[in-house]
Amino acid sequence: MQNRRAFIKRTTAFGAVLAAAPSITLGQGQRVFKYALVGCGGRGSGAAREITAAATRLGHKAVMVGAADFFKEKAAAACRANGCDEKFAFGGADGYLKLMESDAEIVLLCAPPIFRARHAEACVKAGKHIFAEKPIATDPAGLRHFLQVVEAAKTAKLSILSGTCHRHNSRALRMIGPVRDGIIGEIRGGVVYRCHGSMSPANYLRKRRPEDSNAAYMANNWYHFREMSADHLTEQAVHEIDLANWFIGRLPKQAMGIGARHQRSTGNTYDCFGIDYDYGNGLHIHAVARQINGCFDRCCAMLTGTNGQIDVLGSKIMKPDGASVPFPFDEKAVEGRDNNMYVMEHADFLSGLLSGNLLHEGEQVAMATATGILGTLAAYTGQMVRMSDLLENKESPFYAMNHPVTAADFEKGDVPMVPEFKAAVPGKPEVSA
Repeated sequence: MQNRRAFIKRTTAFGAVLAAAPSITLGQGQRVFKYALVGCGGRGSGAAREITAAATRLGHKAVMVGAADFFKEKAAAACRANGCDEKFAFGGADGYLKLMESDAEIVLLCAPPIFRARHAEACVKAGKHIFAEKPIATDPAGLRHFLQVVEAAKTAKLSILSGTCHRHNSRALRMIGPVRDGIIGEIRGGVVYRCHGSMSPANYLRKRRPEDSNAAYMANNWYHFREMSADHLTEQAVHEIDLANWFIGRLPKQAMGIGARHQRSTGNTYDCFGIDYDYGNGLHIHAVARQINGCFDRCCAMLTGTNGQIDVLGSKIMKPDGASVPFPFDEKAVEGRDNNMYVMEHADFLSGLLSGNLLHEGEQVAMATATGILGTLAAYTGQMVRMSDLLENKESPFYAMNHPVTAADFEKGDVPMVPEFKAAVPGKPEVSA
């Protein structure tokens, strides 16, 4: 794990420098970036808009040359919305393979997380640069698979942009330098919150239709199945968890926690989590994730040091005596940038392709995902789970605690239906419904 931590520190420093670089426009004329989209729901449609806006911001152009989705009509809609001929819209679980035959330079991977590692592997084999939306796996096997893909991408000199967008957020970039330089002293603890209402029923709650196969139903209602989404601690709170990892500069060693299912009307995921992440040397971060209507909402990362406390996305330091003082922002870190982190992450990605200083965020998003899965499995089982259990220790029961349905199974035809309407039961020897 030490080598992985060292890698994260190196790539974090490099990423911050790259992200802080002003936007560039090459003098030799406009560059046309050809991209394809896999997964054409709300996030995929957003990514298409954002890479287009980023290219324009840099004085260049991004054009869609194909789209794929389990549901072909969604791929066709994405093509229509982005000026791409509908004959390049592909459906089915294996539709993404058609895009690998295209002249796309970049592929945006925005399908449900269960598919991320498999889709990324196909991109690397086809020589495509990758935008990998978070999270990148739903179980330990998927994590390890994606990490193998990351190494292959580096060898092939291919760039990976991740969906951990706060690392391109102007507020966070203004703070990371001063915090690393000790403005609040040594970080000794903190809390991260991802608490809000249930996800919009129009976008995330889709009842089973008479014509749906098991595969179609789970793909259409992916957010509510832990096998498809990794549950909302990993799928949503990954942003705040990644902020903690980034600012602390290392990963948690282990986690324990609780979770519960109260009101969900489909799938098998939890409504709430409370996780204690142990980063070693007495440093603990408490993560609270909740999706229940009518409750107090809060999304933030609060870190406490020996000389004060900050909200990573806030603007003040709280001193130990309760006094609040303005944060001395590092304005040079955001020179030439705007506050739209979704566009800026793609601008940094494309800038790297233009300059040859490729952005490598694959391990970054993999370990943010690993931290989420670490907490999820701790809550599901009621056990203390170590990061090494997921990635290295083959003797650990958690190493093999993988879902019975895989991305490859979807390409073979219909899949067995996973348990629904029942949550994992803590205290059992394995994740069970």
